[in-house]
Amino acid sequence: MAIEVTHLEHIYMPGTPFEKKALDDVSFSIKDGEFVGLIGHTGSGKSTLVMHLNGLLKPSSGSIVVDGLNLSDKDVDLREVRKRVGLVFQYPEYQLFEESVVKDVMFGPLNLALPEEEARVRAAEALKMVGLPESVYDKSPFELSGGQKRRAAIAGVLAMKSNTLILDEPTAGLDPHGRDEILSIMRDIHAGGTTLIMVSHSMTDVSLLCSRILVMNHAHLTLDGTPEAVFSDGDAIRAAGLEPPPCAQLAERLRADGWTDIPTGAYTKDALADAIAASLGAEGRTDVCR
Repeated sequence: MAIEVTHLEHIYMPGTPFEKKALDDVSFSIKDGEFVGLIGHTGSGKSTLVMHLNGLLKPSSGSIVVDGLNLSDKDVDLREVRKRVGLVFQYPEYQLFEESVVKDVMFGPLNLALPEEEARVRAAEALKMVGLPESVYDKSPFELSGGQKRRAAIAGVLAMKSNTLILDEPTAGLDPHGRDEILSIMRDIHAGGTTLIMVSHSMTDVSLLCSRILVMNHAHLTLDGTPEAVFSDGDAIRAAGLEPPPCAQLAERLRADGWTDIPTGAYTKDALADAIAASLGAEGRTDVCR
């Protein structure tokens, strides 16, 4: 079991007029090798939750166990936890600071007390994984394009060789090309065996990549299941302040318009196209474009 969260609660500024419960009785487990999407409206508790998963926040009550390490134990080695769970914050490129790209990526491994040569090897491997050429290694990270900066920042976390990687809004602020590059990198990282948790407002990104989705709403975990199951419940998604993916919305409209054989699980364009083709073949419909 990679991560197990049990009855997690977090209260900001307890005992003050500004007290706020950000997490309320949240429980779930994540197995090694899963690709999990974490979605919810702004303020639903997503970011608070992921900061607990590598020990950046301590729970008010409940527990988090990462590969057998209980983060609530007083003597837990948080550096060991952060070796196992890497966290890429939203807009991670704002945290680049070294004089060269390779030195920035080496920073984390060097903080693990690794020899410089090993840190350099890890940096080169990570930069290769995110598709940055050797020609940029010695450049200032501030000379890179926006998409390249994002990839360099992700490489800095990959160089830590964590078993689990959390990415908070990894495509935020990127143009379509940059977004596609980051999504492709994430697919490759997951294919290599890393457990991934992606926080996102993009239902399309989540529907394309994730095999499981957690939905947060007002500090509670309200849905947990496959994309087919989660996006089939449009009412619950909207109650969480979200909208289903565009194809799931179109499938809803088609069903409302009499296409009752369009399945609720048709949330991607390929699934919806197949469902429409099957419906046309079965009933000879000619009204798909009306």
